[in-house]
Amino acid sequence: MSRRLKVVQWTTGKTGSAAVRGIVGHPVLELVGCFAWSPDKVGRDVGELCGVEPLGITATDDVDALLALEPDCVVYTAYRPDFDHLERILASGANVVATMYMLSGHGYGDEPSRRLRDACEKGGSSLYTSGIYPGHAPMVALAASAMSRRIERISVLESLDITGYANEQMFRAQGFDLEPDDPEAARRCEASCGSFKDQIPVMARALGVQLDGIGFTAEYALADDHTDFGFMTVGKGRIAGFRGTISGLVQGRSVIECRFVWKLGEAMTPNWPVTDGYVIEIEGDPGVRVKIEAIDGHLDGATTTAMPVLNAVPAVCAAPPGTVNQMGLPFVTGAGQLR
Repeated sequence: MSRRLKVVQWTTGKTGSAAVRGIVGHPVLELVGCFAWSPDKVGRDVGELCGVEPLGITATDDVDALLALEPDCVVYTAYRPDFDHLERILASGANVVATMYMLSGHGYGDEPSRRLRDACEKGGSSLYTSGIYPGHAPMVALAASAMSRRIERISVLESLDITGYANEQMFRAQGFDLEPDDPEAARRCEASCGSFKDQIPVMARALGVQLDGIGFTAEYALADDHTDFGFMTVGKGRIAGFRGTISGLVQGRSVIECRFVWKLGEAMTPNWPVTDGYVIEIEGDPGVRVKIEAIDGHLDGATTTAMPVLNAVPAVCAAPPGTVNQMGLPFVTGAGQLR
């Protein structure tokens, strides 16, 4: 590229901090500003907030000041979307890459989707969402599908003990620590899978499949004892794990699946095994299995979530205005990272 792309980081939580660490030293991206969600982070050096050397960039909650920097792209990693902020960013002409997959689908409803599309049109900007799963892992599955001459079913499994990701707000929103007969448990679990429901049609279009519908099933594992994880507790007999499948259906048959096993610890019944990564399986001729895992045994979820959006920034900045998904871009790689 003829110049480095100016980037503003939006929030500095776990994924946002990983994004900042990915931007520092990136051969194409230049960090020029950072939005702080928490008042106690305003005025602090972004590097210190994100575990690197001071960068000489101060975190702020002044949206106008950040947009005045005229960034090429905003890396949006907030826990929940602020549609007023997103609308202003896109309407200003700045592109957005985000780790909330539903932003480019319909999971947040028709009205927010319309607002974002209109903002893209007004600003001539693009909105792209990804992450590891949903996002990049299913793209790896699609790449693997090219090896098969017949496919009966394609599935992607995320199977993790998430104890190390201390996010009580997120886990309770998913339904952890509820009684198994609480109607909220099923509702919260399915709601937390909205991004998978947006991922399935993207995969279907890439595979040339017309779906009849999308199914959802889930089951619970219950804590054997009252357990204190430090950041939250789970009571005995309450939900400590979920296992489920979101299915793309053709004539009642599941042909594309996003599957998950999410656990808090091991003391639960049933105690499903986890793979600590992502397993892609293609049933067909030939059948194919691919596993995404860390060489050292610890897959850093924050980094693997942040980097697929960071590495997409150049392609998103070059894309036509509007909402784009993975199939609307060249295949996202670690271009420029081999050094």
